[in-house]
Amino acid sequence: MGPLDGYFGVRGLHFLGTRGAATGLTWPWGGFAQYAVMKGYATVKMPDNLTFRQGALVEPAAVAVTAIDRSGLVPGGSVLITGGGPIGALTALAAHAAGAARIFLSEPNAARRRRIENLGVPVTTIDPTQSSLASSITRETFEGLGCDAAIECAGNPRAISDCLSAVRPQGTVVLIGLTNSKVEISPFDLIVRDIRLQGSLCYPTSLWPRVFSMIESGRLPVDQLVDAVISLDQLVEKGFEPLLDPGGTKMKILVDLNA
Repeated sequence: MGPLDGYFGVRGLHFLGTRGAATGLTWPWGGFAQYAVMKGYATVKMPDNLTFRQGALVEPAAVAVTAIDRSGLVPGGSVLITGGGPIGALTALAAHAAGAARIFLSEPNAARRRRIENLGVPVTTIDPTQSSLASSITRETFEGLGCDAAIECAGNPRAISDCLSAVRPQGTVVLIGLTNSKVEISPFDLIVRDIRLQGSLCYPTSLWPRVFSMIESGRLPVDQLVDAVISLDQLVEKGFEPLLDPGGTKMKILVDLNA
């Protein structure tokens, strides 16, 4: 069977296929090299108007845009995002690009909350350790019903529960954050409130041209997430270590192989 055969292959959903592989994880070629060998069907030519700095953020931006698509968010809608890391920040930018009127973002790290507030889009940040997230959301939404959608980006069981509590009846909760922890969910609550619970892994490869256009037009200012561009010999000290700092604010640190 060829790489484009099968139900998922012809739909550009290679990650769902039985032989799906991720570059740098289950495929031997990573990103810290001047060249890499790739399958042709898994590549999309980047427009000349995009910078390499922007191009480096297309993949995580596609994750965020896909989650917003799957949430059913429409212009004028409201959304809760849990987790203020790079994917949470990109999801806030994607929600704004989709026309969200109210964007709430839950993040316990005060430094990250400040960073999110300075992304250049209107976001209301909330510390979930200081107050009930669901109560905070209902106070700020139409008739106290809750958000139209919630996107969970932290992989935190408590955050998943918060998302389910914070959406209105017929709302949608999308799960991006990965966790192996068990989460207690009330099927009765989901049924009587008509809630949709949606997983979201990766994106169809057909989405990339749309993400290119969003970035080119300025609708998705991914540059806001880049903290620094470093050389390869600085990777540990100025790359991994700042990103692993639990109290840090760094979102994306890029490596220039020609530096």
